[in-house]
Amino acid sequence: MSADMPMMGEQSNATSSDGMMGMMGEGMMEDMGSIRSLLADHEKVERQVEDIPNGVRTVTTSDDPKVAALIRQHVRQMDARYDRDQPIRMMDPVFRELFRNRDRASLEYEDIPGGIRVTHTSDDPNVVLLIRQHARHFVSEAAEEGMARAMRPTPLPEGYRPRPE
Repeated sequence: MSADMPMMGEQSNATSSDGMMGMMGEGMMEDMGSIRSLLADHEKVERQVEDIPNGVRTVTTSDDPKVAALIRQHVRQMDARYDRDQPIRMMDPVFRELFRNRDRASLEYEDIPGGIRVTHTSDDPNVVLLIRQHARHFVSEAAEEGMARAMRPTPLPEGYRPRPE
C-alpha cells in the first residue's frame, strides 16, 4: 500500500471551502503522517502488553531514534485527540466505541529509553474490554503487520456490551 492511500475511515473527497483539513479536523494531516511513518517502519517497533487491574500497561520501543521519537509523538497526538473528542478511524468498531466511552477511561504515559510506557485504564469493566482489544488486536498487530493490518477493522471484544445512546 502506498503512503498516499487513505486510512480506513478517513474521508478523502472534501469539497468544502475548508478542504481536507476541515473534514478531518485539527492536526489530522500531521497525525496521519506520523501514523503512516510508524506503519511503514513497523518492523523497527517492539511492543509489550501487560494486563493490569482495570486495563493495560504497554511498552512500545524502537532501537531507531527516529522511530522512537515517532512513537512518543503518536501517543501524544492520540491523547490530544482523545481529550478533544476528535475521533480517528470511526469506521473501526473498537475505535468508535473507545471514543464514545472516552469519559470512562484514563490514559497516562511516560517516556522511557527508546520509546514510551502507556497505562490505559477504566473503572468500567466493559471499557476495559475495549482497552485490551485496542492494545492487543490493533496496536500490537499493526506493529507486527504494518499497513496491511491498519486497513482492517478491529472487531469488538467478546462480551462487550455497547453503551445505550
